[in-house]
Parts: sequence; structure tokens; C-alpha cells
Amino acid sequence: MHAAASGKHSTGLSGPVAFGAGLLLLALAPLIRGGNRHVALMVLEWLGLLLVLLLALQQAGAPQRMAPGWSTVGNAQGVPGKGILVLALAPLWVALVQLVPLPAGVWGALPGREVYLGALTAAQIPVDAFRPLSLVPDATWLSVLAGIPLTAAFLLAHTCSFRHLNLLSRALVVFALAQAVLGLFQLGPFPALYFDAALGGRAIGTFANPNHFANYIAMSLPLAILMLRHSSGAGHGKNRAKGRWVSSGTLWGVALFLLLAAVLASSSRGGTTTALLVTLLAVIVLPRQQRHPRARRWGLAGAAALLALVAVAVGVDALISRFETDHAGYLGGDRWLMVTSAWRAGLAFAPAGSGLGTFAAVFPAFQPPGVRGFVEHAHNDYVQLFMECGGLFVVLGGLAVTRMARQVARLARLARTTGLDAPALLQASCGLGVLAVLLHSWVDFNLRIPANAMLAAFLLGAFLRPLGPIPPERGGQSLPA
Repeated sequence: MHAAASGKHSTGLSGPVAFGAGLLLLALAPLIRGGNRHVALMVLEWLGLLLVLLLALQQAGAPQRMAPGWSTVGNAQGVPGKGILVLALAPLWVALVQLVPLPAGVWGALPGREVYLGALTAAQIPVDAFRPLSLVPDATWLSVLAGIPLTAAFLLAHTCSFRHLNLLSRALVVFALAQAVLGLFQLGPFPALYFDAALGGRAIGTFANPNHFANYIAMSLPLAILMLRHSSGAGHGKNRAKGRWVSSGTLWGVALFLLLAAVLASSSRGGTTTALLVTLLAVIVLPRQQRHPRARRWGLAGAAALLALVAVAVGVDALISRFETDHAGYLGGDRWLMVTSAWRAGLAFAPAGSGLGTFAAVFPAFQPPGVRGFVEHAHNDYVQLFMECGGLFVVLGGLAVTRMARQVARLARLARTTGLDAPALLQASCGLGVLAVLLHSWVDFNLRIPANAMLAAFLLGAFLRPLGPIPPERGGQSLPA
């Protein structure tokens, strides 16, 4: 009796403060060039560390001293499983593998170190000292610290209650909408809103690159479509709330229009392609509460009309010309040369890797003659991560892909049996948001931008939340969560 009363009246520090810290972390992430500046990243790292500590206190106190909305009852999550913790603590594994000093004999035997041993000998630097695996330890330390907010965002989405997850998801759409409005204003009579960014003439919001701006918004599009569906479904058949439903549905519809318009206004080919793809998937694949064929046809017609309206508003000619300007194509351009050269570098350093964050320092030795200038990124996150992390990236990436594939299968089976409830629909929408960044990262470096990486980590954490028991399709036992 006393314990129940204590649980009822206790607010605790972890619940409301963790929610506020998480909301602030997600809100601040894109404000200064997508968090890709030292001062901005330091603020995000301290906030992320605070949030991780609060979430740890939350788990340590569960369920007796849990704050309302953070209990392990209902849709709130308990202590994450081992596989989830392995993914969430990826920065820790990088630090343990790449920053722990190794004996000189072990370090020198690692692939790709021969040239560096020769350089140390030529510079008369002792080669018998202990050295970490990373070729540039300072760069790896910076990358590990930058991973703290990613861990915080992932665990926040995975462990919070559905009520808080729903609120945070709505907030993310609002943050993306603010970016979209700012980007559209930049193309209008307010050029000062570029804030002295080097790249003008295209919508970039507070980012430094229109591609990263477009990907940030593309990840939020499935959530915006879900909110629009909920606003229309909640008011269906309720005459007394009709006026409120029209207002809510109209607002979410306008928000979706502005988000799509901003992506097209960025003139990002990768962003535009992935945004249109996840938008169509959110409309076609995700089941509706009304399973009538007529409702599905009207939904498809509405999506087509909205996309056509957005294209007309932004300018069809400008959009098409952006795709026609690259006559050489992706495989014939500098980006493909960067990717192939980075792949060769990855093979040269495999399976140890050169060290997370070392690409800019190491790549010049592999840069092909046809690529001019200083190359900071491979423009393919997967190849760059393989070059820097080697086998560790293969293991963690394989674990993530396996978890996502299992979750897709579970959601598909749940949709066929009992249908997707509100939490499952939210998880599926977050999964489509993850798909947007996974596809775009084949031709860009979105995962190197803190705001985009944090949003992707949050969506992945939400997508991998445990589902309820799944009924069998034709007899047998229910599948576990």
C-alpha cells in the first residue's frame, strides 16, 4: 500500500527532467549548421550526457520510483535488451577498440601501418611505444564524444512511454517545419536569412548544405503524414468536433505541403528522390484504420494531387533542370571516384580500420588524380565507416540491419493479423524515416551531420521498440515481442 502510494505521488527527477532535456536536445540539434560546429556540438554533447545519466537513473529506479509517463507499464519500455544496448553504446565500443594503446609489435602488424612506420622511422620517432589503433587519436576522440548525443537520442526514443514518444514525434515535425519555412523564406525576399552561408540560391535552413537540409526534412515526412491521418481519423463521425477536426487536419495538411515544398526548393537530387519515395510508401504501405478500397484510392489520389501541387508551386522547370545538369552522371563524376578510392582504402586498412573520424587525414594518400581539392568525406557514409572502423562497422551494421529486418517482419505480420495500433503505426512511420537517411547516405554524408545523425538515432530507437505478442496467422503460438 505504501509502495503504491509512493509510486503514485512520486514525480522523481528522471521523468520530467529527462523529457525536457530530450526535447531541448532535439530542438537545438539543427540550429547552428546542423550542429556541425564545435561550440554547438559541445552543447549537444553535454546535453546528451545529462540525458544519458537521467535515463540511467530512470532505469535504476524502475518501477517503484518512476515518474508518471516513464513507468514500465503499458507501452513504456523497461531496461533495453542486450542487442539494443550493444547498438546504443556503439561509441563506447569504438573507444575501447580504437583508443586503447596497443604494443608496438601489435600496432605495426596491423594492415596499412607500414607507411606510417616508415614515416616514424624517417622522423627519428621511437617506434617501440604503445599506440592506439586509430591513426589520428584526437580525431577519434572527437568522434566518440560526438556519439554521446546519438546514444541519448536512441535510448530516449526506445525507453520512454508512448505518450512521450508521441509528443516528441510531433515536436520533431514542428522542428522540421520551422526549417522548411526558413528555407522557403531564404528563396524569397530575405537573403539575409542565409546567415552568411557559403552556399546560396537554394533552401538550406540553418544547415550548411541543401542536401543535409533536405534529408533532415525527408526523415520527418512519414511522421507528418501519420499526424495528418490521425487528425482526420480522430474527427471522423464526430459532428460536434467537426470544426476542430477541420482545423487540425488543415494545419497538418499545410505542414506537409510546406515540408515537401522545402525539399524540392533545396534542389537536392538525393533528398528529393528519398523524400518522394518515403512519402509514397507512407501513403501506400502503411495500413489505414479504414480498410475500404475506396478510402485507399482517395488517399492515393490525394497524395498525387499534393505532390503535383508542390511541384507546381516550387517550379517544375527548376526541378527538372537540376536533374539534367549532371551530364556525366553519378558513376562518371568525382563522387564515384571518391567512393571507389575510399573503398580501396578500407580494404587496405581492413579489418582494423584507420580510426573513426580519420578520413580527412588519411584519404589524401588514396585520392585519385582526377579529384581536385581537399576531400573531407567520401560522400557515402557506409564506405567511409568501413574505411574508418573496418570489422567493427561490419559487426554493428550487421546487428542493426538484422534487428530492423526482424522488426519489419513483425510489423508486417501484426498488420496482417490484428492490424497496427497507434504505437505500432508510429513505429512503422519512424522506420520509414530511417529508410530516408539510409538511402540518401549512399550518395552523401548525412550521418556525419549531428542533427541528422541524432534524428536518425531517435527514429531507429523508436522503430526498434518491442511490440506486443503477435497472434499466429494460422494457429500455433503467438510470437514473442
